[in-house]
Amino acid sequence: MKIKKIMLSILLAIIIIFLISVMGNERPNSTKTTDTNKLQVVVSNFASYDFLRAIIGETESVQITFLLGPGKDAHSYEPTSQDLIKIQKSDLFVYVGKEIEPWTEKVVQVLDKNNKKVICIADNIELIQNQEIDEEENTNSTINENNEMENNSSSNNENNEHTHGAFDEHIWTAPTNAIKMVKMLETALEEIDSKNAEIYKENSKNYISKIEQVKQQIQEVVDNRVRNRLVFGDKMPMQYFIEEYNLEVSAAFSGCSTDTDPNSRTIANLINIVKEENIPVVLYCELGLGKVAKTIATEAQNGAEVMQIQTLHNISKTDFENKETWVSLMTRNIEVLKKALQ
Repeated sequence: MKIKKIMLSILLAIIIIFLISVMGNERPNSTKTTDTNKLQVVVSNFASYDFLRAIIGETESVQITFLLGPGKDAHSYEPTSQDLIKIQKSDLFVYVGKEIEPWTEKVVQVLDKNNKKVICIADNIELIQNQEIDEEENTNSTINENNEMENNSSSNNENNEHTHGAFDEHIWTAPTNAIKMVKMLETALEEIDSKNAEIYKENSKNYISKIEQVKQQIQEVVDNRVRNRLVFGDKMPMQYFIEEYNLEVSAAFSGCSTDTDPNSRTIANLINIVKEENIPVVLYCELGLGKVAKTIATEAQNGAEVMQIQTLHNISKTDFENKETWVSLMTRNIEVLKKALQ
């Protein structure tokens, strides 16, 4: 597996260099990249796409491309040659960071930046390290100790998977960070399209106002909570959200672990927590089926519901077609949180 990853990485680098060298001879001096003469903005993840979409609004001078697309897992995504061409021909390329998107590190290194702006949206936000979450940490401590030497030898995170000690880049789950992201993206758009700067400022201001409303609504739910613990029968990529609202969490996996099944001891401990604390809701993330969450809720035998929470890691195809946004999806979470914290 390790050799395969290395070979794929080398192959990707070769493809990138080849495409860029070819396209370097084709790209005109103008920053316009299509026949429609629209500025091209390419963005890797949904949250940034949504924020940019809101800031751009009805502006006709910009075309935005959501590279990942709905319904896909960002952690397993690899760009196609067409994706690389879109990035190279863009006027603005926005990505999250190398922990979630390992492919971006090599792309950005060899990218021709003479006629484009490149932004790592996590650069100006204080990152936290991935943390083992409650029961997941306790039940896997022996495994972690046995594998300590292996983990240390992989400290450079050659697979860039979400391992203990890597930085968590799911920054958009905290409303405070979402507001920072909107401001950063507004500035970037103004730099490549100054003639529409006032439109971007106004659109940004309006969207931030909506985020602030959601932030306050969530705070009201938290302020009136009966309990302080959320239980995820799933991965838990909401560490920034948990910290912003000072909540506790138990989960089957930390961060966006690449594991597919938790061990039986983890499941047993989560079932006990749901029983002993009479937890009313067991959560699972969007794009998942909630299989583990259903098992925990059923075995706890306390009437716990299984509910989906939106982490905005990505968005389903149905929600995308319905033009759901960060605001609408986080608003959907409010009803889930009311039940989970009651």
